[in-house]
Formats: sequence, C-alpha cells, structure tokens
Amino acid sequence: MSLANAEFSLGAEDALLLFRDLEEYVVSLDRILSRLAAGADPAILADYLVDRRVAARPARARGTVGDALEAVIGAEALEDIAEGVFRYSGP
Repeated sequence: MSLANAEFSLGAEDALLLFRDLEEYVVSLDRILSRLAAGADPAILADYLVDRRVAARPARARGTVGDALEAVIGAEALEDIAEGVFRYSGP
C-alpha cells in the first residue's frame, strides 16, 4: 500500500502532547549525550529515563499515532510495519 498521498487525522490535543514529549526527548537526549561524551557518569541517562517515564510516554504516543494510521492502512499493515522495526535485544 502506498502512503504517499494518504492522510490521517490526529487531534490537536494529541498532537500537542506528542510534540511536547518529542521536544523534551530531542533536547534532553542531546544534552545528556554531550555530557556523556565529555565524560559524565552514564547513570545520568538511566536517571533521566526513569525519572521522566521515558518508556511510558512514547508508548502512549505510539498508541495514538498507531490508531490513526490503522484507520488508514488497516491493522495487518500496521502490524507488519511494527514487526519490521529494530528492537534492542541486549548484548
């Protein structure tokens, strides 16, 4: 299925929450990675991830965007996309 001209709807409140989270992650991770490159304790990354609930918030955003995409491309296509992404599996 071609998505080149497809459109989907995302409510303004959902878009605002998503933008705020993305803005925080981009700026914060850039700053943390710069500090790590300068020799900071790697625990600052783990502290940020836990303190700011960085696992739960993108999961909420994934659900919001996934629901909107599913309405356009269908559940099976969305599942195929999800199955094709990189997943960290550890050392």
